[in-house]
Amino acid sequence: MGLVQAMIPPRLRYAFAHTRYRVRAPAGSFDLRIARRSAALAQWPRALNPLGNVLVTAWNPNGRRRSLAINRAAERRLQQRLRAWHLCGWPTLARDPKGLWPDEPGMLIFGVTQALALELGRALGQRAVVFVAGDAVPRLLWL
Repeated sequence: MGLVQAMIPPRLRYAFAHTRYRVRAPAGSFDLRIARRSAALAQWPRALNPLGNVLVTAWNPNGRRRSLAINRAAERRLQQRLRAWHLCGWPTLARDPKGLWPDEPGMLIFGVTQALALELGRALGQRAVVFVAGDAVPRLLWL
C-alpha cells in the first residue's frame, strides 16, 4: 500500500474500491468495477486511446457530503473546465452497492494522461479518481 493510500481512512478505501461506476454510453449503459476489465468499454475505440481516460466527480469533495446546491454548482464548474480544455466524455453515476452513500454524477473523460487525471482530481478536492488505460481495467489513483 502506498503512502497516500495509507492516509485514506479504510472505510473510504473500501467504498471507492466497491463502488459501481455506471457509464452512460451512446449505445447503452454499463458498469465499471475497480480492477476488473470492462468488455463493454473495450468495444469503444475512442475510449481505448493511448493516453487513457479518467472517471471523476465534482460531488462531495474529500468524502464529505455537501448539499445538493453546492454539488450541482461544483458539477457546472467541472463541465465548464472540460469545455475550456476541449475534453469530452460520457456521463457516469457512481453507486454505492450497499446504498449507504448517495449516488454521485460524474464523467468518464477521454484522452487524459495519468498526470492530468491526478491534477483534475486534486483541483476538484477528491480523494481518488478512476483511471482507465488502454487495457480497459479501471484503477484507483489516490490523491
